[in-house]
Amino acid sequence: MTDRVDVAVAAWMRAMVLCAESLPGGFHRTAAHGTAELVTGLPVPTLNGVIQVGPALDPEEIAGFADSPRLTGLPWSLQVRGAAEADKIAAIAAAHKLDQRTTLPFMLKDLTGRDEVNGSVRRVSGADRDLCRRALAAGFEAPEEIFEGFTVPALLDHPATRSYVVEVAGEVVATSFGVLVDDLVGVFNIAVPPEHRRRGYGRLATAAVLRDAYPAGAHTAFLHASPMGVPLYAAMGFHTAETWNILS
Repeated sequence: MTDRVDVAVAAWMRAMVLCAESLPGGFHRTAAHGTAELVTGLPVPTLNGVIQVGPALDPEEIAGFADSPRLTGLPWSLQVRGAAEADKIAAIAAAHKLDQRTTLPFMLKDLTGRDEVNGSVRRVSGADRDLCRRALAAGFEAPEEIFEGFTVPALLDHPATRSYVVEVAGEVVATSFGVLVDDLVGVFNIAVPPEHRRRGYGRLATAAVLRDAYPAGAHTAFLHASPMGVPLYAAMGFHTAETWNILS
């Protein structure tokens, strides 16, 4: 199981690198012991920072990468794969004034091709970037400008990515985004506006990613879940493989 989780974490990192490479000024590097620096330039702490990708934490690598000048002026975070790991780098986080600690479940699911999609789900492309940006802003309850980088054509039209919207009476009620990495697929950007929640739209958007990834060769899905999303994903067959700690 541990090896399987390590493979999924590495695939998650590759998906994030793909996103960074699609953005102007995006940057990434990985050290010998599995510490990564990721810079997307997007105004979200979890999309910039230093990440424990390898199975064993290397505090010295973490400290070195945390001093990167590329992180200056950006919201960023230290992300590690467990509470014990977070305890070991607490002093490093404090030195950089990263005093907020949250948890983020990393969940996996075996794909079987049985994820049916019964509803109005549409795949979208870079030509729909304005629609996608507005939908993400509504679903995450944040300003539209934050999502400009999430909807660049280079990302939406990349051969490894697929983006979807769920529509009801011409209105977007959910979004999703999938990234295919070898025989795994990452699920991202599941967002439902508050007035449309608890009606199954988030599940529909998630299932669209899984349904299309399976015939493309994916056998495992991975995602990071918000507290609100955990029950939904558990009901769909995902299980929590480990719980990351985020220092921001």
